[in-house]
Amino acid sequence: MNVEPRTGPEFDAVVDALRSVIQEQMEDLREIDQLSEASFRLWLNKVAGRLAAVAGVSVARVSAFIDDLASIAAHMVETGKRSYREAYRKARRIPNVSTG
Repeated sequence: MNVEPRTGPEFDAVVDALRSVIQEQMEDLREIDQLSEASFRLWLNKVAGRLAAVAGVSVARVSAFIDDLASIAAHMVETGKRSYREAYRKARRIPNVSTG
């Protein structure tokens, strides 16, 4: 069964419909990401409020502590990546062999 690719109004309509569906899907995914981030922030604020109530400190202090932990974790990840790259580069180097 040989089928030749067709171009024309029907093909263009299908391509436009696919393009539209893909664009809507991408917009939906962006919206889901934004909602997920907002939901996480709300949850984190609730947790900070509960921790503040239990510990008897202000919510701002708990939030600052959480921000510090996030900063430490981010630096830890970056340091790990940098160390890995440096070790990889060292392992890939070809030693200089002097010809005598």
